[in-house]
Amino acid sequence: MTKPQTNAEFLSARPQYSQSSGQLRAYVDEAVDWEATHGLLLRAPKLDGDDWLATALVPAPVALAPSPIPRSEFDKVVALQPVFNQLFDRVARDHDFLTSTLESLGSADEFTLRILAMYIQQRVLGVWKPGVVGIHRSDYLIHAPENEPDASPLAKQVEFNTIASSFASLSSIVGDFHRHMLAKTEYKDLLQAGNITKDQLPANESLTSIADGLAVGFKLYGNTSAVVVMVVQPNERNIYDQRWVERRLWEE
Repeated sequence: MTKPQTNAEFLSARPQYSQSSGQLRAYVDEAVDWEATHGLLLRAPKLDGDDWLATALVPAPVALAPSPIPRSEFDKVVALQPVFNQLFDRVARDHDFLTSTLESLGSADEFTLRILAMYIQQRVLGVWKPGVVGIHRSDYLIHAPENEPDASPLAKQVEFNTIASSFASLSSIVGDFHRHMLAKTEYKDLLQAGNITKDQLPANESLTSIADGLAVGFKLYGNTSAVVVMVVQPNERNIYDQRWVERRLWEE
C-alpha cells in the first residue's frame, strides 16, 4: 500500500507559477483564442445604456493550468458520488422527513418554501412519474493546513447541489483546454517549479452524461410530444453552459 502523502509533501509539490506579466501574456492570448473557438464563453456583463452588449461574448474565467488534488482523495470522492446520489434520492422520497424539516425554516428561506409548496401541490394532484432524473454537483476543497505538516490532505465537502448544478458543460471543456495547453506549451516559462503530466488530467464527462441522462428521462416519460424545459433566470450570463446541453440533446 502506498504511504499517504503528508500536507508538507503535498504543499511542497504544488506547481509554482511565474508572476511575470510578460511570460503570462502569451498564455493568456492562447487561452482567449482557444476559448473563443471552442465555446468556452459567457455573455458580457450587462451595462445600462449599452444595448450592443446584449450579444457581446467574453471568455469564461479559467485557470491557465489545473490545480493539484491528491489522487487518493480524488478517487475517494468519485467513489462516493453514487452513494450521495442514492442518499439524496431517498431523502427526496421521504415525505414526512422533507416536510417536517423544510417547514421548520419558516419565512427564512422563501425560495425553498416555494419549492416545497410546488412539491406538496404535485403530491396532492397525484402526478405520476415513470422515472426521476437527478442532476447533482458535489463541491470539495482540499484541506491541507501548513501548521499540520504530518497530517494528510483531505477532500472536504463544501456543498451538494441538486438545483444549481451549473458549469457542467464549461468545466468539461476546461479539461480539454488544459490538455491542449499541456500538449502545445508543456507550460514552459509558466511553471517555475513542479510539473504537470497528461496522466494527471482525468476525463470529465459531465456534459455528455447530463444530456444523455435527460434523454433517458425523456424516453421513460413515454410521450413523444413532451418537451425538456430549462428554467433560466433573467439576464443569464452563463447561457452557453446550458446551450451545450441543449445542442447535445438535439444532435445526439
